[in-house]
Amino acid sequence: MTKRDQRRFVSDLLRNIRHDIHAAINQDRVPPSWDGIELREYIADKAQRSRAHRVLVGQRARDYRHHITISAGL
Repeated sequence: MTKRDQRRFVSDLLRNIRHDIHAAINQDRVPPSWDGIELREYIADKAQRSRAHRVLVGQRARDYRHHITISAGL
């Protein structure tokens, strides 16, 4: 994937997550009592649900975890 493709993918994915969360807020599905604590958890849950399940396996998964581990600040 080129850097441009990576940036576009990230932008599209985050835009979709943001759109879904804004829609939930606008449709009163998010309690007004939720503040930054619950909203951060909700954002993390939405990101978790958008994962590519059962795809990052084997050597690809090991390479990914290794890179995340050794790359400070990533």
